[in-house]
Amino acid sequence: MDEDNLVSFCTFAPKDDIQPTDLFPWIGFLYTFPEYRGNKYAGMLLDYAESIATVMEREYIYISTNHDGLYEKYGFEFYKTEKDINGEDSRIYRKNLALEGQEKDRRFQNGAKWKAEIVNAARKNVDMTAYCGFSCNHCFLGEWCGGCRSVFSCCSYGTFHESGNCPNIVCCKEKKIDGCYECNELADCTKGFYKPDNDGAYACKAQALFIKKHGKEKFLQVHDNLHKAYDFKKTQEILGKSVEEGLKILEKNM
Repeated sequence: MDEDNLVSFCTFAPKDDIQPTDLFPWIGFLYTFPEYRGNKYAGMLLDYAESIATVMEREYIYISTNHDGLYEKYGFEFYKTEKDINGEDSRIYRKNLALEGQEKDRRFQNGAKWKAEIVNAARKNVDMTAYCGFSCNHCFLGEWCGGCRSVFSCCSYGTFHESGNCPNIVCCKEKKIDGCYECNELADCTKGFYKPDNDGAYACKAQALFIKKHGKEKFLQVHDNLHKAYDFKKTQEILGKSVEEGLKILEKNM
């Protein structure tokens, strides 16, 4: 930014115009406004995205483009040609981020700092209680994700769904409720995270039922208590083997 003027921008995302694909992450829409060109802003943005990807422990970062001879000067190499979402050929470039050395160390250091800035900004004034009943504040991906209610949601479950919105979020928004814990159909619900075969389905529902019964404030206090009493990453590791058992464990730690 130049005060209030947008100077240069790009996207950094798990998907771009090559779909479907197992390749990620992608840099896209890299652009600098004409009056600001010649100041190496594109290189700065590429370095920013590459540094974040390095912190994410990605081996490669990708760009889909028809430019030839542009990204090579930034360390990218032509990888292959694939069809984009419009059925047209697109050249895929990639950059190796895994090579050990000072350059990787620099990216990692910068990426850690920039990642923290993104997450902190995304979390500002945001409710950290997930729609489904989990606590985004206590998630093992919390240091990377702004929370599912933020503009920087990186929820590992949400990424499997369109626009990053899981079925629980979609349903809550359709019903115009704050979360699944406000729904009268919660006890028998099998949508989204509550699918019986889903890892953590019972733990998630137990937490939603706890919020329904005791409120968000008590819920977050219980999570703090659980993290003091147990060594775990995911709450499903300590909430037993059923919804009923999980609810009892939560209430025991109030």
